[in-house]
Amino acid sequence: MKKNKYLMTVIFLMIIAFISLGLSKIVMNKDGYKNKYEFFHSKTDFDALFIGTSRMHEGVDPIYLWENYGISSYNLASAGESIQVTYYVLAEALEHCNPKVVFVEPTKISDEKNAINCGYGFVHESLDPLPLNKNKLEAISYASKFFDGGMLAFLSNIYAYHDRVDSLEEEDFNLPINYDKGAYLMTDVVKVNPVSGNFTDEVQELQGGDGVIYYKKILDLCKEKNIKCVLLDIPASADYVGPGFQKRLNALIEITEKKGGESLNLAETPDLLGIDFDHDFGDIVHLNFMGAAKVSEYLGKYMQTNYSIVDHRDDPEYAEAWEEDIEKWNEQRIRMLADKADPVSYIFGTDPEDTYCEVYMADLSKIESHYALQFCFDKMGIKPEEVKTEEIGNLDMKIVVRSKADDRWLAEQYFVCDQSSLTFRVHESE
Repeated sequence: MKKNKYLMTVIFLMIIAFISLGLSKIVMNKDGYKNKYEFFHSKTDFDALFIGTSRMHEGVDPIYLWENYGISSYNLASAGESIQVTYYVLAEALEHCNPKVVFVEPTKISDEKNAINCGYGFVHESLDPLPLNKNKLEAISYASKFFDGGMLAFLSNIYAYHDRVDSLEEEDFNLPINYDKGAYLMTDVVKVNPVSGNFTDEVQELQGGDGVIYYKKILDLCKEKNIKCVLLDIPASADYVGPGFQKRLNALIEITEKKGGESLNLAETPDLLGIDFDHDFGDIVHLNFMGAAKVSEYLGKYMQTNYSIVDHRDDPEYAEAWEEDIEKWNEQRIRMLADKADPVSYIFGTDPEDTYCEVYMADLSKIESHYALQFCFDKMGIKPEEVKTEEIGNLDMKIVVRSKADDRWLAEQYFVCDQSSLTFRVHESE
């Protein structure tokens, strides 16, 4: 009798654990998993890693580096990630690969003491994809000091994400994976204020805050593993790069070089990359896919010249896995078009190598009212056709995406012209 009760208790607890595990996966925010899952399940090694905040996340394209230089790399940066969290992400990453170089973005290297300099949701996005082991537990132990709920707040997705239950979507019941090697490339185009070159040589006197301490730990970790560490500042607009940031960056450059690392201040030298402040940004902080391509082009040459990284495109151990993932990524890009609410972002979200766009408009004169639309048409080789409104559902614009290989229909979207702002927005069907 006692054995039966014991067995029933064990079975009951196993059922509860199984249900909890399933519910935990459903309610969790999927952003971190989308971007990092592929890294932890990769079939190849990586020559380079990119770590830091969203400026790195949106600023470097590993697929560009592969297709143009045969460099195997991964973008492990994450939105709003403090350098303290970045340290633990890198420590775990180096258990899975042996890069020759690690590029670190400096935005969240704070000099503030006893502060994590990172929001609760951002910590989850960075740490959730990591396997539960010593590195993750140490990261959680550190981060839990700054938020309510202690370690449970990061160990239990049900605790962390219980408020998402009422807003779950279809993809929450799957584990979505992005095949873009960690990068998030914006396809929006905005005009930003160009940097004027008024950078300062002044160096901030650092107080040894938590961010500085953990950045030194990253430098030491790379040195211990014979990996070159490069402090990489991504190009930004004048609204973002101020003298205070520059003074702190100069101090971080001194620390980097004293510890045997290197620095690339690309924000200070946008002309070197040919950055176009009218078209290479997705917002005032982040580069779009065109700006990221210019940064990636520069880094591809830099890595081949300085670290003798070989071209792996003829190596089947690398090439087969990369080409397989790129094919998946191109298919995924088509599905992601449904989320593009702007015609410029929609068209630039397609792959010009494999697809082409047909654009039908009720009034071609409205092209000039929408920023960068004509630029987009010219860059993608599109000649929009003026048609009667009834031919496009009595709306203002229809975009059809087709396969170059066989003219097969792949996707389409309708847009209306907002009369108040004279810009186009996606039509929300009733």
